[in-house]
Amino acid sequence: MIGVSIASYYKSLIMVLLALLVRVSLAASPATAAAGRAEEVHLVPALYVFGDSTVDVGNNQYLPGNSALQLPYGIDFPHSRPTGRFSNGYNVADFVAKLLGFKRSPPAYLSLTPRTSRQILRGLRGVNYASGRSGILDTTGNTITLTKQIEYFAATKSKMVAHSVGQGSSSVDELLSKSLFLISDGGNDMFAFLQRNGTASEVPSLYADLLSNYTRHVRALHDLGARRFGIVDVPPLGCVPSVRATSPDGASRCVDGANALARGFNDAFRAALANLTASGALPGARYSVGSSYSVVSYFTAHPGAAGFREVASACCGGGRLNAQTGCTPNATYCSHRGEYLFWDGVHGTQATSKKGAVAIFSAPPQMGFAAPINFKQLVSS
Repeated sequence: MIGVSIASYYKSLIMVLLALLVRVSLAASPATAAAGRAEEVHLVPALYVFGDSTVDVGNNQYLPGNSALQLPYGIDFPHSRPTGRFSNGYNVADFVAKLLGFKRSPPAYLSLTPRTSRQILRGLRGVNYASGRSGILDTTGNTITLTKQIEYFAATKSKMVAHSVGQGSSSVDELLSKSLFLISDGGNDMFAFLQRNGTASEVPSLYADLLSNYTRHVRALHDLGARRFGIVDVPPLGCVPSVRATSPDGASRCVDGANALARGFNDAFRAALANLTASGALPGARYSVGSSYSVVSYFTAHPGAAGFREVASACCGGGRLNAQTGCTPNATYCSHRGEYLFWDGVHGTQATSKKGAVAIFSAPPQMGFAAPINFKQLVSS
């Protein structure tokens, strides 16, 4: 009986996800887009994005001494061009933005010019501050730290206030309170711990450091006017091809230790965030934690149901599981990219980002892809 109930549960889960994906695909069809082009309807005034390479749309390519990503990155982006996204096309930030009614993610902060900042200064559209290889800790990576990203947002808000002549900061705060603040971070902190062969006895200290810093970042954004937080948790790191490639049986199963590290932090963060809001430390704030961990775990366990054929190997790269060398201009890459869960050794394909965004945005919370509410409920409140 238990087996039958589990099978029924997954069958209903698959049907709900398929229905959600069909609905999104219809909404994004050329005919629908043409009909709505005259008057876009946005669920929020703006989207502000923070975090790492899962949501970076090009900030890193503007950093001194940083090489821009080249094709085949961006091969499925419009006009087949690399944009700084760590993907074959769009990423999670783009699809969340699309679900909010925008064309794609707001522009990368470092790409902004006076001309492209006009709407932004009016509190509309938003900005993407995310930076690949950054983490929750300022010591992680060597790109734009999360602390610096928030400082950039503070500078944006100051310009918005200065631009709102005669209306003052209250009008800006009103717009910010209705906007969505999307954060996707933490994976690089975990990778750094794994790469230095951190021990089990060090995990509690790692978690404490991460939680202290993450809650500090959330408080800082709240102090600057953020009220709606859409936070994406850490995926099952033991399932990414670059980690699987280090394990003798990585071709057939995920690496349990790496998954446990991510899962433990996600549980601790959800509890810390719930305690923070219950304590009254974030007055007026609401949040949803989108579970990248649950999404990728589900896709990995049920690839056919999710529309994937390959969940262990990277589409682009080289070596074992196509994940031991990078996705370079001379790398081998797959033809049927929509059938692959992973684009390179770490990052999901455009198809994964789309399906994952739909799950955390629209799937009923009881399905486990977002809690305590989904992103759609968050922005509709």
